Amino acid sequence: MPAETTPARRGRRPLRRLLLPAVQALAGLVLLAALFRVLGAEAARSAVGVLSPLTVALALGAGLVATAAQAQRWRLVARGRGARIGFREALGECWAAGLVNLLLPGGVSGDAVRVLRRRRRGDTWPGAGGSVLGERLAGTSVLLAAGTVPALAVGPWAAAAFGGGALTVAAVAWRATSGSPARDRAAVWVLSVLAWACYQCLFLLAAVRTAPQETLAGLWGTTVLGLAGMSVPIGVGGWGPREGITTLAAVAHGIPAQTGFSISLGYGLLALVSALPGAFVLAGWLRPVGSRTRA
Repeated sequence: MPAETTPARRGRRPLRRLLLPAVQALAGLVLLAALFRVLGAEAARSAVGVLSPLTVALALGAGLVATAAQAQRWRLVARGRGARIGFREALGECWAAGLVNLLLPGGVSGDAVRVLRRRRRGDTWPGAGGSVLGERLAGTSVLLAAGTVPALAVGPWAAAAFGGGALTVAAVAWRATSGSPARDRAAVWVLSVLAWACYQCLFLLAAVRTAPQETLAGLWGTTVLGLAGMSVPIGVGGWGPREGITTLAAVAHGIPAQTGFSISLGYGLLALVSALPGAFVLAGWLRPVGSRTRA
């Protein structure tokens, strides 16, 4: 009997692995479709207006700085776990992973690829997985911590949720960096703040371009919460939960819901532009081995 059930169980494992990403993507798309239905397609037309030669250049620059900060953060966490990663390699891996995260459900597929590639380079599973998990969670803790005060506009319960989430995630990230010296551990969070600041400035840029008539304080609180909303692991590339939380945050800060929705869509476009250089790294990975050797 066990010999008969084992193949069936093995056959179900791939289905289970595909089920979670499918559910994540579907949940995000359903939420996004509901927002479009309620708030109208005019929000999408306003979001496209965010793009211009200047904003595209700023998005690429912000993406470079943020990805470089993430790459160095990853190197520090990995070094504390006994692995050495060159900066150029880390930058390319993070850029490619960032683009994959924006294109596939869940927002962590690119990080899973990073783990697999480090494993193939000789890292242990705990070392490869722990370094990627530690550096990502350090960044997530900053996102949640930054949203704690603006969440008061939604309600004390929202601020408590953000604060509690930030402390919990930071504790796990702190444990993941336990092998690093104090200077490196401090640098991990400084770099996390730098990366957050780059993307927050992009979100605020999208907000100012979309709703120049609104107060800067209201736009700031709305975009900080919207950026934190991208940490919710559903949807594709943050689309869906980011729009829902940004819209809710906009209303809480006295900004029309449709404006909040447009701001979030505009930021989504700028975020995608900021990650586009990762396509060149992915293209290099996908080239046949022979052509890479000749190059």
